[in-house]
Amino acid sequence: MESYFPQSSPLSAEELAAYIGPRAERYRHRFERFTRTGATRFEFSWNNPAAFLGLWWYLYRKMYAWALVDFVLSVLLGWTLFVPILWGVARAVTGDYLYFRQADRRIREARPISSAVDATSANTLHLARLAAEGGVNRWVTWVAIAGTVLFLAILLLAFGWIWNAIPMLQELLPAPPGRWT
Repeated sequence: MESYFPQSSPLSAEELAAYIGPRAERYRHRFERFTRTGATRFEFSWNNPAAFLGLWWYLYRKMYAWALVDFVLSVLLGWTLFVPILWGVARAVTGDYLYFRQADRRIREARPISSAVDATSANTLHLARLAAEGGVNRWVTWVAIAGTVLFLAILLLAFGWIWNAIPMLQELLPAPPGRWT
């Protein structure tokens, strides 16, 4: 028995759930908006993790090329007051669509053209492959937490060094009175 998934057929809920992994139901409803008319087209949506976590969200969702683009543009645009806000809004509005485009491409590439085994085992293998290719990188959460703690520790050490290195700073900002002095 042969199993055949035409490239033009819409993505099934099983395929999306296998590829997306955690929070698949949330993304499936958002992805339906992009193909509502029968053709793939951009529609506005809002993704809080993409807005506030940026590079980390792209890495978590295995969107490595977009993580690199995010990093390069963040460095090139610099960090003035308004750039992170505008860049966060741009990520929030486009994040779901970019993730949909990646999921759509990867699922269609992973679909078997034909299989000599029965349809249920072919479907099981197909879903297992999607789960392996998609899903999330759990290590990103721990690296982000460790990086944030390390950054704050370095910042505190640098501030302490600057505080002790510049005597005028101690004169301008004396320690507050109390028992902790």
